Amino acid sequence: MEGKRRGRGTPLRLACLIITAGVLAACSSNPAPATMDPGAALHPPVAPEPASQADAAALAEADAEGVDAARLAEAQHEAEEVVDSLDEVNREEFYLLFGADPLGLSTNPANAARYEIPLETNEAVERWIEFFAVKAHDRFATYLARAGRYEDMIRARLRAAELPEDLLYLAMIESGMNPNAYSRAHAAGMWQFIRGTGRRYDLRIDFWVDERRDPFKATDAAIAHLGDLYDDFGSWYLAAAAYNAGAGRVSRGIKRTGSTDFWDLADARVLRSETRNYVPKLIAAAIIAKNPKKYGFDDVVPQEPLEFETVEVPDATSFDVLAEAAGVSESDIRMLNPHFPRRVTPPDQSVTLRLPVGTGERFVVAYAQVPASERVTWLEHRVQRGETLGHIAGRYGTSVTAIRAANNNVNPKRLQIGQRLIIPRSGASPTRVASAAPAGGASASGSGPLTVTVRRGDTLWDISRRYNVTTTRLMQINGLNSSRIHPGDQITVRR
Repeated sequence: MEGKRRGRGTPLRLACLIITAGVLAACSSNPAPATMDPGAALHPPVAPEPASQADAAALAEADAEGVDAARLAEAQHEAEEVVDSLDEVNREEFYLLFGADPLGLSTNPANAARYEIPLETNEAVERWIEFFAVKAHDRFATYLARAGRYEDMIRARLRAAELPEDLLYLAMIESGMNPNAYSRAHAAGMWQFIRGTGRRYDLRIDFWVDERRDPFKATDAAIAHLGDLYDDFGSWYLAAAAYNAGAGRVSRGIKRTGSTDFWDLADARVLRSETRNYVPKLIAAAIIAKNPKKYGFDDVVPQEPLEFETVEVPDATSFDVLAEAAGVSESDIRMLNPHFPRRVTPPDQSVTLRLPVGTGERFVVAYAQVPASERVTWLEHRVQRGETLGHIAGRYGTSVTAIRAANNNVNPKRLQIGQRLIIPRSGASPTRVASAAPAGGASASGSGPLTVTVRRGDTLWDISRRYNVTTTRLMQINGLNSSRIHPGDQITVRR
């Protein structure tokens, strides 16, 4: 019993040493460091470096921060010695009580603040809590549900980069965790990168690919960007403000006020209103997300985390062709691959495609049987009276953005009757219908003439590509003066 009492007293002695070390550490310019993950609490800390190296590192770090380096190093080493002297039972008890390194002194006492975001509350934060919980309740519930799809991935990458996991909620206030979000400022994706910043962090952004919309690559870019901003400003509040407003604006605000406290800059109104609200929104979102039931979000069901397998696609292929080869819906392809905004993979290059789990093997076999000529078709459309780009896009199952991009960014408000438009559209379905049976609209007799009955939505260009003949030849065969055709017309495609 006597030995056991002495053993139980030892953690108390170590606790006193920890308090002493904490007081010394508090003299530095950085606030309290983060504790170790509770999941690791039962395991002993990693063995420290040789005393001479550890002393040198601790002294250099402490001197830079104006801390009594000798006393800090002495307290740290004494704490380590006490831990090493504990028997297995008492060591386990200590770790349960305090964690393996409660002050972070063994790794980086001066920069411990890098690993946590302080969740301060004030009137501004409370206003945003009320807004999310009451006025925008349904919208925020959607954000919380959508977070389930990406949260594990983002947290894992933040941990690997040794950044606070609460930065997850920055994506929530930026986009509602939506990879397809697009702002009036032309920022795109879950983390809302503009083109310049995205490219600076190695995101591909061009006609065919926009990696700002890729939740994985954009998360890596955001982590790198936020880490750089923290290195510049030494505060997560200022880093978040700079993420929203730009580092230059925050630097000018610091210069004007002489303060490196975000709240001072906000009070002095040297930041735009959007940026002054940005940090309170981040804090409010984090507070609610950590305890959603307290704020009335009892019935939120998080979406399942993303799971997928990957395959290589060698050339341009439309999403509907990809979906058919994999045996899934086109919406599945879009959800897993939002970084292909044209709903087609890029031409003349191999890219990695994400597919639902269990579909990769089928895809490889089926895709190999699709002729290259049937992977994508570009159709021609002549604008009719009363048509809009939205109407045309819906007719061909594409998007206004895709049509504009394929036609030199044509102005939707300046369409002219008879104007020719190139429509990006998959060629798989029309080709298969035509080759399957004459019932699809074609009639033939042996090797004689082949005639097509024009169906709703058909154009001469569509028919020409379907039957591998030029529009000029079709006009010659049928005595046409223009390429305009109508449903019910008989078009001879082969004599």
